[in-house]
Amino acid sequence: MSSELPHPPHHPHDHAIRYGSFQILDGIATWNRDHGVAVAMAESPAVSCQLEGVWDPLQRPPQPRYTTALAGVCIWGKYDCLFIFKPKGKGNPGAERSLSSPKDKADLLKRLHKGEQVEKIILTTSPFGSYQLNTMEWQAEVVARYEVQKLYYVLPLEEYQQTLAELRHYLPPKCVDAMADLLEQQHQQMRQQICSTVNAEVEFIYPLRDGHADTIEASYLWPYQNLPLDLAIEEMEEIRIPYQCWHDGYAIPPILLGMLGDPCPYYERRSEHEATELTLLYPDQMY
Repeated sequence: MSSELPHPPHHPHDHAIRYGSFQILDGIATWNRDHGVAVAMAESPAVSCQLEGVWDPLQRPPQPRYTTALAGVCIWGKYDCLFIFKPKGKGNPGAERSLSSPKDKADLLKRLHKGEQVEKIILTTSPFGSYQLNTMEWQAEVVARYEVQKLYYVLPLEEYQQTLAELRHYLPPKCVDAMADLLEQQHQQMRQQICSTVNAEVEFIYPLRDGHADTIEASYLWPYQNLPLDLAIEEMEEIRIPYQCWHDGYAIPPILLGMLGDPCPYYERRSEHEATELTLLYPDQMY
C-alpha cells in the first residue's frame, strides 16, 4: 500500500454528501465558509475513517513519510455535555445548548445571565463515543502509515475548564464540581488511550495551562503558529483552525482531513440503549 497522501478516487460519489460544514460531490469536498477550499477526497485506508483528502494552499508534493505531526480531539462531542432549559410554555420543549461551539456557548451563558433555568444536564459517562474512537484510531493509523516520529497532541482541557468557571456564576457548585470531575477523568482516559494506540513519541500540548495563550481561540491557533510541523491530522470540521492561521499569514503544513462517517459522528446523540450510559444531573437538587 502506498503511503503517499491520497489522490481523488477513481469512482467519485454521484450524489452530494453533507458532512458538517462540507459538501462532498463527485469526490470534491467544498467548505461552506470559503468555497475556494475544495479538497479532493479518496477512500481512507483506515477502517475508522471513510474518506481522506489534503488541504494544502501551497500545493506541495506529497511525501512518503513525515517526521512531526499535529493532531487533536474534542473531549466532548456536541451532545456529550448538553444543557436542556426548562420549557417556557406548555407543549414546547426546552432549548438545548452544548459547549460544542462559541456560538452555542455564548447563547448558553446569555440565557443563564437572563435568569433562564436549566432543567437538566446530560453528560456521557464514557469519553469513547464513535467520534472520539474513530478520530483517535484514524490518527494512530495515519501516524503509522507515514512513520511519524513525534506527534504533538491537543486535548482541550483548560478550554472546557474556563467555561465551567463561568458556569459557576449560575449553576450550583456541586453540579459544576461533578462536571469538572468527569471532565478530568475523561481527559485522563483519553490520554491513556492515545498513548497506548499511537506508535510515536506523543507530546500533549496545553497552551492555556502553559501560558502560551490568553484566550480559548488563541490556544487553538498556537500550535500551528509555533510548532515545527510537517503534517497535521484533522477531522474535517477542524479545518477552521489551520485555515484561520493561513488567513492570518502563518505558514501551515499540509492538512490531512478525515471524513469519519456519514453522518458526522461529532453530532451523534448517544442513547441509554448503547454501551455508553447517560447520567442526568438536576441542578436544583445539587445545592
